Order: sequence, then structure tokens, then C-alpha cells
Amino acid sequence: MAQKAQKTIFWGILAIINITAMIYPVSLYARANSNDAQLLAAILLGIGFLLTITDTVSAIIAYMR
Repeated sequence: MAQKAQKTIFWGILAIINITAMIYPVSLYARANSNDAQLLAAILLGIGFLLTITDTVSAIIAYMR
């Protein structure tokens, strides 16, 4: 049972980090003054989104075991 609690804490902290990692590019995009800044923010947002999807799939696989 302790191992399941540790998994839950780990994936919960990872979810918080993912949410924080998504907020930063969104704020960059909202404050962008040029097309280059918007492009950089969009690329960072895409990378964060892919990492979030990967972490979600990893969490699902870990809990299916």
C-alpha cells in the first residue's frame, strides 16, 4: 500500500509541474509583441503539451500494472 501512495504523490507532483510548465508559454504568448516571440511561445507550448501527453500515458501505464 505504501508503494501505491508513493506513486500517487509522484504523479501528483509531476502533474503540478506540467501545469506550471504550460502556464509559462501561454503567458509568453499573451505578452508577445512580435511574430517571432509568438512563434517561440507556440513552439514552447507545443513541447510542453507533448511532454504532458507523454507523462499522462506513463501514469496510465504505471497504474495499469
